Amino acid sequence: MVKYALFFIVFFTAFCQAQTADSIPPAATAIEKYSDHVKLRLGFSNSFNSFHIKDAASRLDFTLSPNQRLRSTLTLMYKFIEIDLGYTPEFIRFNKDDAIRGRTKFYNFGTRFYLGHWMQELQYAKTKGFYVDHDDIGSDENILFPHFQVQKIGGSTSYIFNREFSFRAIFLQSEWQRKSAGSFVPSISYYFTTIKNNDPSENHILDIAVGPGYYYNWVLQDRFLVSAGGYGGVGYNRSKTVYSDGTPDETFDGLSFQAQFRLTLGYNSERFYAGAATSLNSFSYSSEAKIHVQDQQQFLEFYIGYRFKAPEKVNRLFGR
Repeated sequence: MVKYALFFIVFFTAFCQAQTADSIPPAATAIEKYSDHVKLRLGFSNSFNSFHIKDAASRLDFTLSPNQRLRSTLTLMYKFIEIDLGYTPEFIRFNKDDAIRGRTKFYNFGTRFYLGHWMQELQYAKTKGFYVDHDDIGSDENILFPHFQVQKIGGSTSYIFNREFSFRAIFLQSEWQRKSAGSFVPSISYYFTTIKNNDPSENHILDIAVGPGYYYNWVLQDRFLVSAGGYGGVGYNRSKTVYSDGTPDETFDGLSFQAQFRLTLGYNSERFYAGAATSLNSFSYSSEAKIHVQDQQQFLEFYIGYRFKAPEKVNRLFGR
């Protein structure tokens, strides 16, 4: 994580200095829209799903984690169209420790769209290959789980109260916040998770939570943005263990608690933009009477982008 942060600080500082000649016209509204622009965006991200488990009966306290990888994604955006191409060249593979922490395979897909005050987010992620750090269990070596696999599908539906607050400026900079603003953003989230290992059982976990959220965009000297916010929810959890060897299924119903935090730093000019974002999405529940599970999704990204006006023929085709 430190290597990624140093890489971004050096690159982002140089990039901002190189763009001082660009200019942004005076703001007419609180939000600058780029609906008739094509956006190219190169991002470097480190997204992973981990599980912190506490068992009061056995006094175990450990975290199942994947062997993290830095991934790169090239994104083309225009209006509602988004095309992603993911590839990670060898020279940005900072960690080459498969023998120590195992090999992790990770796939994900996500999309986000807006309708008036509403924002809809959908997500699918699959991770295979986890390990437990030797310090967690007092062992000389890490314990590897190469067949441990997690699939997560779900999303959230949010309502943005303040029209002068832009969520799009936070995520993909398809808009730019021209005037500092914040908004109350209540949300309902819903995720279904499947967990399996190399054994005759699977865990099916359903989480539904609803609660309030608040986000604020600080605009500094027109070009820079600092955005921070969070969401807290409470709801329903169902954990079901399904066996393939004839053992009766086991089901546990209980409360689910969700906490989500996000911090974004952004730079914007007429054509170039760049930034960094980090977020944490955590579900907490008890899978049995004395076993507490914390399911955490963590995300860190550095990105640069370039936007230009789409040809008039393209704008007319999509109903400018």
